[in-house]
Amino acid sequence: MAVEPMQSVPSPAGGPRIDWEAFYRNYRKPGYVAGYEIVNKLGGGVFGLVFKARKESIGKDYAIKFLKVDDEVVRDAVLRELESVRYFAQVDHPNLVSIEDKGEIDGIPYIIMSYAGEETLRKRLENGKFTRDEAVRYFVQAARGVQALHERSLVHFDIKPANIFLKGDIARLGDYGLSKLVTESRNSLSFGRGTPYYMAPEMLQRRGDQFSDIYSLGILLYECLTGDVPFKGDSEWEVLKKHETEAVQFPAGFAANDRAIVERCLAKRPEDRFATVADLLRTLAAPASLGESITFQPALASKSQAAAAARLLETPSQSPRSQPWQPEDRATARGPIGSVVHLVFRALELAVFVVLVPVRALATLLGRAMVFLLRLPFQILGVGLRLAGYLVVALLMLLVLFAIFGGVSVAIPR
Repeated sequence: MAVEPMQSVPSPAGGPRIDWEAFYRNYRKPGYVAGYEIVNKLGGGVFGLVFKARKESIGKDYAIKFLKVDDEVVRDAVLRELESVRYFAQVDHPNLVSIEDKGEIDGIPYIIMSYAGEETLRKRLENGKFTRDEAVRYFVQAARGVQALHERSLVHFDIKPANIFLKGDIARLGDYGLSKLVTESRNSLSFGRGTPYYMAPEMLQRRGDQFSDIYSLGILLYECLTGDVPFKGDSEWEVLKKHETEAVQFPAGFAANDRAIVERCLAKRPEDRFATVADLLRTLAAPASLGESITFQPALASKSQAAAAARLLETPSQSPRSQPWQPEDRATARGPIGSVVHLVFRALELAVFVVLVPVRALATLLGRAMVFLLRLPFQILGVGLRLAGYLVVALLMLLVLFAIFGGVSVAIPR
């Protein structure tokens, strides 16, 4: 039997009092969040606690994130910011964790999201380094999610492996729209807009835009390919200063074309980075959106980018996910049976060619004969009209001459 949602105790300021004790006491009860039954905890992080919940009416799984807030003043600020989540909820993309609803219970704001699995890219990275194909596959999907946000003038501000959820081989970017919600609740920058390991240099001045997301994507690509982030330090400020002043160092064996892309993403000045996520993906020789074909000649914004793309196309064996332009060693790809089948088809091709040669020759001769026969009457008519024209002109000239000489002979006196 469903239990009515708990009523929050009013705070002295008139709003509901934050009551985490009531939350932990009652959150497993059906109906604590109206219409949902919380099944188990998925994890916790900077922004809050995440639980798997089942919608009672249809039995479908969702994820509910209860946002971490410390007091009523902060909670009220978060609730005001939470109104902006409605814009993010309008975005529907297969590489984004969709936002389904929002609310508040026991004074704690929460967001209901689609269930994208319990594994994250962070957990997958902790289990070992990816192959390049795996790294690019996950990165491209996450980048497509970011591109979908940017196309709607929305910025994520907190792109990192912990916010990329994996369900099989499908990657979905989550926690978009949340990075500003708890800015006032902590003094640490990691609780504000972004996480230091993935934050663009301009975030140190508390400013950022879509170019900041492109910078974070560069860090993400570097980590997917190497298994670690490029800048580390003993404190958040030390890490951020390295983002601001130090050049990224690449391990031995890091592919030159990948290096050019990462360096472009991690340019210190936002205007020196890729203009859009689509440009980044096309330089990586990956479709920028669903249904888009492979781009062989991307519009390049710099010579270094052009060189990187050229190197990628010259070394297709390094292309992501065995793209269709990747050549294969046909001699080793075919076994004995494959070779026999190949010879049979070649023999059939030759037989068809031998049969078609005389047929095509005869068809060509007949075609030309038909054209000649069809044109012949018109050619005869044309010749006849031309001769008739000449005859008319000759007669006219004779008449003119007769008139002239006949008139002169009449005028001579005897």
